[in-house]
This record gives sequence, structure tokens and C-alpha cells, in this order.
Amino acid sequence: MALMLVLYLVGGVVVVGGTLALLAYVKRRREALQQRAHAMAQYGWFPAPPSPWLAEVAARLYTNGAPGEMFAGDFRGRGLCVLEYRYTTSNGKSSQTHTVHLVALNLPAALPPLTVSHDSALRRAFSADIELESQAFNDAFRVDCQDQRYASAVLHPRLMEWMLANPALEWQLAGNALVSWAYGAFAIPDLLARLEALQGVLDRIPPFVLRDYGA
Repeated sequence: MALMLVLYLVGGVVVVGGTLALLAYVKRRREALQQRAHAMAQYGWFPAPPSPWLAEVAARLYTNGAPGEMFAGDFRGRGLCVLEYRYTTSNGKSSQTHTVHLVALNLPAALPPLTVSHDSALRRAFSADIELESQAFNDAFRVDCQDQRYASAVLHPRLMEWMLANPALEWQLAGNALVSWAYGAFAIPDLLARLEALQGVLDRIPPFVLRDYGA
């Protein structure tokens, strides 16, 4: 009887301790989100309902998941939104939830799809991509596009050279937006750096591409 009472008390302590830890975590996360929202507001970026379109882009890049917080506003006169997205992977024995975020900048016209992502020998072994004039660029990046001529028009030598100087950036032309992505929740310093990098891509897309291929 005494042993059962001790086990009951110990179990109760464990449950209470776990509950308190969970409540403390929820409180810390809520405070962190509030602080981030306040900091985002200083740039004129405010919470917005998650974009179904951007969530679809995330699902194509990763796998089916669920959108989280989204903020919208503008950057240098262009509309922007940043979306957190969570998805789960499983190896049959255990599962893991991943958090990523996507940043989208509006384009003046909708362009055909084109994706520039990191390349590797493993990826090249399973599927080919578009090869451009720069071998250094081909070794570092993968270009997925249905139109070789269009891909060459967008990724001209000056933009490829700029991409080689910014090797961490991955991006996609998706309709009337330029989208980039990264693992983890977004933080303002990283978001500002990514926006500057996306602006660098936009500045180097030739005007005739928007005129000839834009809709």
C-alpha cells in the first residue's frame, strides 16, 4: 500500500512537471512570436491569412504539410509575403516535424515557371537539368524549366556570375512572384538579407524577358 502510494505520488510529480514544462514552453513561444510581430511591424509588415498559393509552392518544394504564420507588406515598392510552413517526414519507425519558410516578392508580370536550386552529383545521377554556358554555374546549381531558350534569357552570364557570388540562394519564378526558401523559422535579419538577395535577382532579369514572356 505504501509502495503504491509512493509510485502514485512520483507519477503525479512527473505529470505535473511535464505540464509545467509544456506551459513554460508555450509561454516562451507566444512571447517570442509577439516580439517578432512587433519587430515586423516596424517595417510595415503585418500578420495576414496564410496564402493557399504559397502553401502549394511549399508543398511542391518539400511535401504536403500545413502553413503557419504569414506576414505581408512591401519591400522597396514590391509586395511581399513570408510564410512559415511545417511538414512531417517518417522513416517507418519515427517521425520528425520540419519548419521551413518561404519569401515571395511580386513581379510586374507573370512569368513561366523556372527553378534554380542547389545541385549535387547525386541529383544529377537521378535526373538531368538544363545546362547553360557557365560550367561553374552548372556544377553549383540545378535549373528546372521546360523552355531552354527562356531559361537562357533569364539566366544570362551576368546573373549566373551574380548567383555564383551568392551560392546559398535558391529561388523560383512562380507566376507573378519570385520565391525563395530556407529551413527553419524566419528571423528578421535573415529575412532582410534574403530580400536583398531576391532584389539582386530581380534587378538582373532583363526587361525583354518581362515583355516577351510575361503575361
